[in-house]
Amino acid sequence: MKFNSKILIFTDLDGSLLNRESFDFTPIKNFLKELLNNDIFIIPNSSKTAKEIMNFNEELGEKLPYISENGSAIHDLNLINTNFPEKITLSRETNEIMDIFKKKIPSSLRSKCTFLNDVDKKKQQEILGLPIKKIKYAVNRDYTLPFIFNGNKNHKENLNKFVKGSGLTLQEGGRVINLCDNVSKSQAMKNVIKVFKKVNNENLVTIGVGDNFNDLEMLRNSDFPCLVFNDKFTLEKININNCIVSKKPAPEGWEEIVKMALDKIKQTD
Repeated sequence: MKFNSKILIFTDLDGSLLNRESFDFTPIKNFLKELLNNDIFIIPNSSKTAKEIMNFNEELGEKLPYISENGSAIHDLNLINTNFPEKITLSRETNEIMDIFKKKIPSSLRSKCTFLNDVDKKKQQEILGLPIKKIKYAVNRDYTLPFIFNGNKNHKENLNKFVKGSGLTLQEGGRVINLCDNVSKSQAMKNVIKVFKKVNNENLVTIGVGDNFNDLEMLRNSDFPCLVFNDKFTLEKININNCIVSKKPAPEGWEEIVKMALDKIKQTD
């Protein structure tokens, strides 16, 4: 599995690499190790917190660089090259984001947002589907504020307009909506590529793997966009050219489409 190009795989975790319900990735663990042993970089690009992704790294038994909280911060690029920065922060912190939200968003819309920090642990577990021991790592966030929206489609569209007008964004995942700074997985991915290109003259090829709304821009900006099976999507709906779509859900679907992407790279390498 040798390539002339340097391959970076930017991947979502929940529902893409991790099983949507159990969060397990055991069936593809050996494949992940094989990729890493062949100098293919896997960079988790997730709405998860730094602590959650560090837990994933521990379960994998590897130290992967990663992007946390929907593009808010880039971590541990120095593990790839000592000339790379250890951390790049792209977002303001949660207290500043919440202050803006309270000042700029009408109370009629704010009242329809139930933030996870405002409900008890049992409700948090019910919403996130995580084991109780992992809840604190998912809820204690530095840059993003997850919530459940209790309004209709028109309410959500209005909320989105006000949030954008305030210099913030909404990132919608499988279980919650995240209130974020003006960041995205796609922007963070571009920052990582820029760092690579400063010190590496090799040809870079990117594979983007996702399964949900907040992954689409990352996929659109990847050389080889890959969508893990999700019954919410059709190719027509997402409108991404040359998108590779898996027949299987995560984690097996991840291996399926990454292998297809690598085959395509091999043909053009």
